[in-house]
Amino acid sequence: MDGTTTPVDGSAAGSIQDGPLPADPLLLLRAWLPDDDDPARPVATLATVDSAGLPDARAVLLSSARDGVLTFHTDGRSRKAAQLRAHPTAALVLAWPERARQLVVRGSVVASSGAEERRAYARRSRHLQLLAWLNSDALAQQERATREAEWERFDRAHDELAPPETWVGFVLQPTELLLWEGSVAGPSRRAHYRLQQGTWRLEVRAG
Repeated sequence: MDGTTTPVDGSAAGSIQDGPLPADPLLLLRAWLPDDDDPARPVATLATVDSAGLPDARAVLLSSARDGVLTFHTDGRSRKAAQLRAHPTAALVLAWPERARQLVVRGSVVASSGAEERRAYARRSRHLQLLAWLNSDALAQQERATREAEWERFDRAHDELAPPETWVGFVLQPTELLLWEGSVAGPSRRAHYRLQQGTWRLEVRAG
């Protein structure tokens, strides 16, 4: 991170600026991330690898952070879904500039359960629920007036929506976490956790 963020005073919950850091980084994850019931889901940058071995990235909503894993959902026809099925590893990056914090999580990826897919869809806003049904390449190629008319028609015709068959979820199982935090009174600091043979190893590094 650079100096474009506003450092914090180190007193916020889960601060890594002082005190002994926990052996289990998942304790810090719970302090840094909102509860799953919070309707304001955090936006994360998802990094994947394409068929040529080149990196790819885009923004996704983080659906859930519990039981030691991070879950996100998307259209199963999307580029990122194809990349994750072909190369089931990924990284998620979340940033809170107003708190001078950044979190990087790397690990392996597996498909989420159907129950989790339904829970995540139910927590989405009405707009995002509609988008999951209507965001197709075929509709995108139509004129704006046609797209908006189809959106309005579909919205009026469906009081409640279940997730479409194209709605899929992925679970990131962390093997590495990097937590960065700035400070108003001194240098920034990083806590770098790596999972080795079932045990988290911590290295404290300069920011």
